[in-house]
Amino acid sequence: MKLKNQNILLISPEPWDHPWVSKHHYAYSMSQAGAKIFFVNPPGKIWKISNTIYPNLKVLDYTKFTAGLRKFPRRISQYLIKKKLDKIEAFCKTQFDIIWSFDNSVFFDFTPLKQSINISHIVDLNQDFETEKATKTADICFYCSNPIGNRLKKFNLNSHFINHGFGTFIKLHTEKPLSSNKLKIGYAGNLNLKYLDWNTLLKTIRQLPEHQFLFAGPNHDPSKFQLPNMSHVGSLSKQELADFYQEMDLLILCYNSDRYEEQLSNPHKMMEYLGTGKPIVASFTSTYESFPFINMSNVQSEWPIKLQETINNLAYWSSNKMQKKRIEYAVSNSYENQIKRIEDLINQSLHG
Repeated sequence: MKLKNQNILLISPEPWDHPWVSKHHYAYSMSQAGAKIFFVNPPGKIWKISNTIYPNLKVLDYTKFTAGLRKFPRRISQYLIKKKLDKIEAFCKTQFDIIWSFDNSVFFDFTPLKQSINISHIVDLNQDFETEKATKTADICFYCSNPIGNRLKKFNLNSHFINHGFGTFIKLHTEKPLSSNKLKIGYAGNLNLKYLDWNTLLKTIRQLPEHQFLFAGPNHDPSKFQLPNMSHVGSLSKQELADFYQEMDLLILCYNSDRYEEQLSNPHKMMEYLGTGKPIVASFTSTYESFPFINMSNVQSEWPIKLQETINNLAYWSSNKMQKKRIEYAVSNSYENQIKRIEDLINQSLHG
């Protein structure tokens, strides 16, 4: 079975107009390969099908389930789930071959959906609403970190690791002479995340006044950016973000991993960083702890030391050899390659 020949209902906890995350990239990549995709927004107040600029990719809005669905007796919730899917198929004039859900708060029981291949794909640790029902009744499950995988495998051994995908075109940077006297050190992401370790960041930035720290992404608290060698460049478009990465000498992930180790075991940002080829100084990230081309602290108190080490040895961390290793790893996890891995696992499951 090839996914490109299938009608796929992709259920997302984030709407289509949300900044793109894995669900959007999977929908786009599969549509480009020839699958017919309906990207399902979280339930709302209207029924609507919207075209996108991409062939084979439409967005579906649908109305909410009956209030209390998750608390109903299982037979009743199954009936309501099947009824909703029947209405979706009639509205879309499509019988779906695959139900691919990234959200276990809706369509959390696949038992009545016997005509389709049913996938539960969990990429966020906090996506934990009806995990047992969704996992047990799915034909196959995917996860992107061991903490999520350990949770899913309690209920379905047919659960498999698929790393975050890489979906940005990257040009390998040519090696150039670098001076460690004044560097541009960058972070890109949501600056409102509770996981960011601002205490360590601000202390470290004060200790390195000769270097410039630039932050890209949404931010609700301008008071964070008071030091003369740090600045907030705002939220960036995809092209602006690529330009931002091009300008940086090294990239940082400074999270409170001592406190939130499971939540931070595989942030999607790491794959994006790897795709730039740039040196990376990161807090402890268990998925990548054995990777020699990331300079990672084991405990958060080591993070400033790792940053200073990288600055002192920038020629090594910025070498073409190291850049190439990072980019090759990211490209090996392109969404196209992840889709091929998923196809193989589905086929093994169906015929195994």
